[in-house]
Amino acid sequence: MGIEEYLAEIKNQIRDKTAREFASNELKAHIEDRAEGLQKKGMDHDSAVLQAVKEMGDPVSVGVDLDRIHRPRLEWKFLLYVIYISILSVGVMYPMYFAMNSGNITNGDYFRPFLFGKIFTVLLGLVVMVIVYRLDYTILAGRSCKIAAVFLILMTVSFYFFGWQINGVTWFLCIRGLTFSSRALFLMYLPMFAGILYDYRNKGVDALFKIFLWMIAPVVSARIYGDITLPFAIFMLFSESILFMIALNKNWYRVNNLKVLTGMGIGFAASLALFILRIMNSSDYQKMRLKIWLLHYGLTFGSVDTTDVEYMNYINRCLDNIFLRSRFIGKSESAIEVAQNMSESLADYILATIAATCGKLAVAVIIISLIALAVYVFSISIKQKNILGSIVGCSCGIVIAVQVVSNIMIVFGFLPLAATTLPFFSLGVNDIMAGYILLGLVMSIYRYQDIRVEKEPVTTLLA
Repeated sequence: MGIEEYLAEIKNQIRDKTAREFASNELKAHIEDRAEGLQKKGMDHDSAVLQAVKEMGDPVSVGVDLDRIHRPRLEWKFLLYVIYISILSVGVMYPMYFAMNSGNITNGDYFRPFLFGKIFTVLLGLVVMVIVYRLDYTILAGRSCKIAAVFLILMTVSFYFFGWQINGVTWFLCIRGLTFSSRALFLMYLPMFAGILYDYRNKGVDALFKIFLWMIAPVVSARIYGDITLPFAIFMLFSESILFMIALNKNWYRVNNLKVLTGMGIGFAASLALFILRIMNSSDYQKMRLKIWLLHYGLTFGSVDTTDVEYMNYINRCLDNIFLRSRFIGKSESAIEVAQNMSESLADYILATIAATCGKLAVAVIIISLIALAVYVFSISIKQKNILGSIVGCSCGIVIAVQVVSNIMIVFGFLPLAATTLPFFSLGVNDIMAGYILLGLVMSIYRYQDIRVEKEPVTTLLA
């Protein structure tokens, strides 16, 4: 039997098309290597090929074994954990709605659209996650720059001409009744940036400047259409920097890592200082938020309007009182009374509402569950045999981890008050859908882990 007939028979035993081609190419390489070895021992080419094919064994048996080994896989434990998170996120909505809707109907009505809307959004999110799971993430390989460029151009043009401005900031885009959040959409840029880091491997120092441009590209885009704020800039640059350091640690760029990290640290600190100074010298709302937060630590820059101080301190005091009055388990009427007076703000600070209506134990369970989810994503990602899958999976974990940590720190007063999202629990439909898309991407990476195998490149560090 010739090599092509042998491989054809093996392909007939493998059910998945992608796995079929991967396994066939892998086996063909083994046969050719063996045939080459036999030729070096004096055998002619045709005889060597026939002998190599014969040594591989029965094609049906080999095909069945390869079908078992090289096939798409579903990480059932991860899926079950995602379902657990989904049930938990819906479960806390019921006591939240009924508690917030008692005593103060006006403020309680704020949560009415989210009661059944939350269930629909979570179910839709799970469907979208399954769809993304079925897609092949390796489309990013070699195309990440083009995909990211198209994404940024569409974001910039769409929000510049059709975006909605709220308090001078363009946050939303409405198309045929569908509303899209720029912040949620920009979460999709992180996996693209991970693909960019992958595509620039082994291209030396010249690649670093291009990577830097791609790092600031979303911030520049937001600046053009009017959605540039300090929290957004920090979130994007910080997340991208972590991804870049992961790639740097893998020695992808053949540079001196210590020098690059030192330069990054200086550049990031300088950029942050300039951005803060710019805000301090402006008259917008973000400046007041930062000034009032620094005021809690005894630091004052310029004058602070007493009205703004009272308002911002009011929110902080309400959050403190909610957690102080909340029970360990179950609702607290006194905490709910405080929460009802700031229901619109609690859309961002959802942990406070959960504490008032479900208890501090529920808050602790949610925090631990989300941190465990981020760790789970990282665990899946770092074990991947495909380095593109590994870095893209890490980008998804970074998004979840940074969102969770920043939301917790804002709610508990360790960071200035700002628009924030708690993944899968905040009330924003766009943010929930973005989270499920990222989880679907992680599942896609796991699905193809035995098909898209790739070794780490051999690199040489430069002094």
